[in-house]
Amino acid sequence: MKKILVNFMLFYLRIAAWFQLKKFNPYILGVGGASGKTSLSNFIYIIFKNSFITKQGKGKNSETGIPLDVLDISIKSYSTLEWLKILFLVPLRLFFNWKRVEVYIAEMGIDSPLPPKNMSYLLKIVKPSVGVLTNISYEHSQYFDPLVDERDEKEREKDILELTKEQEGLLLTSLSKNDIAILNIDDENIVDLENSILANKITVSAQKHNSDFYIEKIQNFVNRFETTFKFQEKKYKVVIKNPLPAHFAYSFVLAIAASSTKIPDIQQSINALERNFMLPAGRMSVFQGIKDTIIFDSSYNNATLSPILDLLDFVKEIGGQRRRTGIIGDMRELGTMSKALHEEVARKILKTLDQVILIGPLTQKFMEPILKKDNFPVYSFVNFTDAKTVILEEVKPKDLILIKGSQNTLFLERAVELLLKDKQDIQYLCRRGAFWDNIRSKTL
Repeated sequence: MKKILVNFMLFYLRIAAWFQLKKFNPYILGVGGASGKTSLSNFIYIIFKNSFITKQGKGKNSETGIPLDVLDISIKSYSTLEWLKILFLVPLRLFFNWKRVEVYIAEMGIDSPLPPKNMSYLLKIVKPSVGVLTNISYEHSQYFDPLVDERDEKEREKDILELTKEQEGLLLTSLSKNDIAILNIDDENIVDLENSILANKITVSAQKHNSDFYIEKIQNFVNRFETTFKFQEKKYKVVIKNPLPAHFAYSFVLAIAASSTKIPDIQQSINALERNFMLPAGRMSVFQGIKDTIIFDSSYNNATLSPILDLLDFVKEIGGQRRRTGIIGDMRELGTMSKALHEEVARKILKTLDQVILIGPLTQKFMEPILKKDNFPVYSFVNFTDAKTVILEEVKPKDLILIKGSQNTLFLERAVELLLKDKQDIQYLCRRGAFWDNIRSKTL
């Protein structure tokens, strides 16, 4: 019975969202990838919002999140009462919500190769005219594991990545010849899809000079981030008053490339980004901490490998004479890939940090042994509550602190809150509100 009700609600929401979009037939940009979707969506929104009536998913990227966002329905939880509210609100939105939308930026996240949590299903809800993938990497791999029969570890890794690539790639390969695919051709998995893409292609690269958008230089300073790129033989520079990891150069240029399909003035897009730059909470926010420390808050999630490796390189690059401390949590939902990926992070920590506080059973199991073998200063705890005292004791004056971890039971925004110099900054952390307060109260 429960399965029937779930399927009915999904169908109900999907059809309602389709009708809502049909009212105005907005120009739809679909944003996918293993990491950085919300930031990229945000940058595209910043560029479009002053020229068009633009709507952005703001992290609502699932089989329920996308249609609820399209219908302008907000819910506090997924309780039975909330679902009854949705049943009532859907027809009201269809009849009475006539707020015009000219551009819709749909963030599209996959959790599984199977419907309704795969790209195939999401493409039944929205049909983008422009598709852009940040990257293709291991994500939510535990849900891909059961579909892989290979026992050899290396071959199994390849099969899991192939399944992930197949689903993520649908965002690009499902586009028609009249649509546009924005390709990060420095990602070999995206390059593998090129021959299957019928759409017109716009390429972005920091390695290949013949790409449409060629990123020439990425520079970080204490007070700013700069990236220089070429397009149609002309040089452009993006200057953001915030130090950032290198992968943000791709995010900025991918956003400009996607926006160029509707806004051809590249400098106009750059000006919009520089003027209105902001990051979603918990995705590289910078705060002043206690003891004159600097906190890099990337606590929203830690589900994929490449962002954390990039962040660790970033911390080393700008650390200067400051001691570099990491508060690092598990990467969850990686299944059989968990051991290999956590061990890779541990090896990167050895090269980039001065000490680390690990939080979660996976970091304790897979990362701590590698770090201890190298006599690296490491403290390891199963949960945040056990780690609190050591965090306060081991953070020293002027430390540069990187905080990153998966949300599932860890919620390392609590570590950020613990270390903030100005407690009023708590309002800028991720997962605010009564719903998340209740969830956090049930975890250690």
